[in-house]
Amino acid sequence: MEIEVNSMFEGDYTIYGKHATYIKYLVNETKAFKRYIDVYMAGAVLGALNEKKGEVSDSSDRARIYSDAFNTEYVRCNELFKTVILSETSKTWSTEERVNICFRYRDKLDPNAIPPVTEEEVSIMKEALNLFNAYVQGGIELLYEAFSTNATISANDAVDYAYKTVFDQKLLIESRQGDEDTSQLLKPEY
Repeated sequence: MEIEVNSMFEGDYTIYGKHATYIKYLVNETKAFKRYIDVYMAGAVLGALNEKKGEVSDSSDRARIYSDAFNTEYVRCNELFKTVILSETSKTWSTEERVNICFRYRDKLDPNAIPPVTEEEVSIMKEALNLFNAYVQGGIELLYEAFSTNATISANDAVDYAYKTVFDQKLLIESRQGDEDTSQLLKPEY
């Protein structure tokens, strides 16, 4: 996946390759999702929960998520980004660095910003967004696998399972308040 704009979750975003094909399948054929942005957000959650990252493929297919969808879902996308980065353990970022990525750093240069935006800050934000999008791709792959096989799970069961997973993670997070060991956050229980 590649970003075509300089800011997170602003402007159009094009997904290339097999992930574009998968998104189209999930929205247009299975009707599991109404919009591409819904697949994108669900992919972020599933990819992070299952520690599955995807890579761009060589296919020429593409799917575009338009800026109005990101405008509508900006708060959700931003919160998903923060959740993924704060729970990230594959990078060598310290807890302070992860907090800075989520709450302090900016993702585009602005000569009038106070304090000034550094190129290092922008570079770290780009790395974090690329990591987030890798989890999105991994989650899209998981969604495609789940909906493209002859699985016997119904749509209601899938929603119930997703709700239970999110609720269980919420309980785990609440039970670990104040605990320094964050390695178990957003981990599947199975």
